[in-house]
This record gives sequence, structure tokens and C-alpha cells, in this order.
Amino acid sequence: MSWAAGALTRSGGSAGRRWSYTLRARVAAAAALGATIIVAILSWITIYAIGRSNLAQADQQLSMVSRLVLIEPVFAVNVVDILAPNKEMVLTVRTADGSLTSTPVRLPPMPVGNATVTVDGNTYRVLTTTEKQPAGQVVSLGIPTNQTEKTIHDQRQWVYLAAALAVTASAGLGWLLGGRAVRPIVQLTKEVDRRRPTGGPSTPLPVAGSGVKEADKLAEAVNTMFERLDTAQAETAAALETARDFAAVSAHELRTPLTAMRTDLEVLSTLDLSEDQRREILTDLQRGQNRVETTLAALERLAAGDLTNARDHVVTDVAELCDTAAHDAMRHFPQLKVYIDTDTELVTRGLPTGLRLAVDNALTNSAKHGGATEAVVSAHRYPTGFIVIAVDDNGRGLPAEEREAVFQRFVRGSRAAKGGSGLGLALVAQQAQLHGGRAYFEDSRLGGARLVLELPDRPVFTELSDIHQR
Repeated sequence: MSWAAGALTRSGGSAGRRWSYTLRARVAAAAALGATIIVAILSWITIYAIGRSNLAQADQQLSMVSRLVLIEPVFAVNVVDILAPNKEMVLTVRTADGSLTSTPVRLPPMPVGNATVTVDGNTYRVLTTTEKQPAGQVVSLGIPTNQTEKTIHDQRQWVYLAAALAVTASAGLGWLLGGRAVRPIVQLTKEVDRRRPTGGPSTPLPVAGSGVKEADKLAEAVNTMFERLDTAQAETAAALETARDFAAVSAHELRTPLTAMRTDLEVLSTLDLSEDQRREILTDLQRGQNRVETTLAALERLAAGDLTNARDHVVTDVAELCDTAAHDAMRHFPQLKVYIDTDTELVTRGLPTGLRLAVDNALTNSAKHGGATEAVVSAHRYPTGFIVIAVDDNGRGLPAEEREAVFQRFVRGSRAAKGGSGLGLALVAQQAQLHGGRAYFEDSRLGGARLVLELPDRPVFTELSDIHQR
């Protein structure tokens, strides 16, 4: 019972508790079950063969005796009754006229052939024949089989005992040898159990050398799972850190206009102001409200970008997108003249809303913060496998030392106009990153700034094929 106790563990909650078995116990049980099936089949065959063999011996004995008895069966009845060992052999002769001659034990009428019959509680093996007899005369010769049945019973007991010993031995050997067979998996389980969360990368398990292919495959799968867990943990930690920083910086940036708006409201409610002063404070309030609204809208777009995944990329006509953005920019900023320089056909896979947002923000920066009156939106496919979208303007430009920092959130250039949120270029950088590319500034041939989005050219054939199939 000691090994069985070690093979069982309780699992499940209080509502659905059940026993679970170790792999070693399962191997032993499988060996015992297999041995039970095989031994049961062999035992049945053996017992059947023993019974058939004993019956065959009895039939052979009857056949030998019948050679003498059939010469004169009626006379043989008296001889058998006197000389048969222990007077156990029985003989019954039935003639055509219905007369009957028999030993004290009378056999019932039976068809010709060998059969087993019970008379007065004793079992006999009987040979019934009409061979060498007058017409209508039937001879039945029988010998008792009680001793034969006792022998068969004893032999069956030995077979059952041997079967039980074989099953027990199989279970024991399965337990002993199963322990060696499952040792690599048990060791692997212990190795996995020792790897508690530490906040750092997990130590990989050895994936070879156990000698068991399944254990090596399991170790490889566990290592893959550890790698994914480490990656997910790192991504979660990075996302939480980014969210904390983002929330802290957002709160800081929003606190300034909200504080100014609160001050203006206090002044309006406590002081007796002239109409010009009231108008100036209301203008300042409106400016602060616009700044808060713009910042919140930009934060919303940044958050939406962070939730974007590869499934959102669709077929996008970059040339048409740039043309639409240019016309909308000229409508919003009448002083800005925008020219288009794009390839005739420029289709790729991307985020059309995100790319449009990037081009819109670039043109807004040129008009609002750069003071530009002219801008050129260009988009071309290059043999290097990239699509380059650029916005050139003739505005104030951007100092070289600020060209990287302005892509960070809430960072504004030294030449930027008042009222901005510092998130416009962060949105541009985010969209470039979501497309697997980058955003950067260069000197413009128009004398101002040149904002460049360098994006990998992604084929659209697969997507167009999927659309056609749908």
C-alpha cells in the first residue's frame, strides 16, 4: 500500500474533488491492465484446452472399451457389472423390440455419438453407437467423469493462481521499470517547479540528453512557454511604465491651462472689471479651453494608435491620401499653398487613418508653427523597398539640435507658436513606428523644414487575392 499511497494525490476544489495519479502509477496500471487482458485470454485458452484434452482422453478410453463390448453387448453387461473397476463403468443396451439390458446405473436414451450426461447426481461420458449391432439395437457405454472434473477444477485453480501472480508481477515490474521510464519527465517537472517568478528572464531547461524524445520535446515546449511569458512580462512592465509616465506628463501638461482657467474664473467672479478686461480674460479662457481640448483629442489619438495591431493594416492609396490632405489643409489655412508631387500609382498596405493624421499634422505644423505660405507634399516608391512621404515648407524651419526631441510627447520646438499641445509630432512618430518605419527632419529645398516619413513598401497582392476570394 505504500507505493499506492504515493501514487495518489487530491486535485480540484471542494466542489469537484477527484483523485489524480502519478505517471509512474499510470504506467504500472497500464502494464497490469495489459497483463490482465493477455493472461485472461491465455487462461481461457488453457482451461478450454484442458477440458477438451480430458474429454478426448475419456472418448479414447470409451472407444477402446467399445471394441470388446460391441462384440456381444448383452453378455458384456453382466461382465462389466462384475469385472469393471469399482463397478463404475455403465452399459445400457436397447433392442429393437424395446427390451432393455443395463448395469445398475441405467443410461438414458441418447443420439449416436459422444455426450456428457448426469445420472443420479453423477456425471458420465457416454458413447452411443449402433456399430456392428443388429437392426434397431443401440448400445450406450459410459464412464464416470467426476474424478476428471475434479482434476479439471484443480487445474483451473492453478491457472487462476498463475494468472493472478502474472498480473501482480506485471504491476510490480511496471512500477519499478516505470519509475526509470518516467524519471526524465519527473526531473523536468522538478526543474520547472524550481523556477519561481523572479522578475527576470527564466533559465532555459536542457532540451537534450534525457534519452526520452517526449521529455526533450516537452522541455522545448516549456522553454518556448517561458520565453513567451518573459516577453509578455517585459511588454507588460514596459506598457505599465509607459502608462505611468504618460499619465504623469499628461497631468502636468493639462495642469497649466487648467490652473490659468481657474485663475481667470476667480478674477471674473471676484473683481469688477471693465468690458475690455472681461473680453481679454474670456479670450484667455477660450484659448485655454482650446488647448485642453486639443491636448485631450491628441491623447485620444495616441491611445488609439497604441491599440492598433497588424490586422488593421489595409490596402491604402498613398497618392490619393496626400492629395486629399493637401486640399483640406488649404481650406483650413487659406494663407498656405500646397503642391502635390506623387507617383501616379502608389498603393501599399497600411493604416489610412493614421497616415492621413500624420500628413495633416505635418501640414498643420508648417502653417501654424512654421508660418509657411507654401508647402510641397511628395510621396514616391523607391527601389530600396521603401515609400517616402515628405512635407517641405518655406517656414521658419527647425533648429538641428531640436529635430529629434520634438518627436517626444509634450516637447515643443523653440519656434513653435503658442497654444500647441506638443503632441502633433509625437503622433507622426507613432504612425511611422506602427508602419515599421521612421520619421525625421531634414533641411528643406524651400528654405524651411522637411518632415520625412520613411515606410516599408508592403505588397498588396495577398490582400487583393483575399478580397477577390471573398
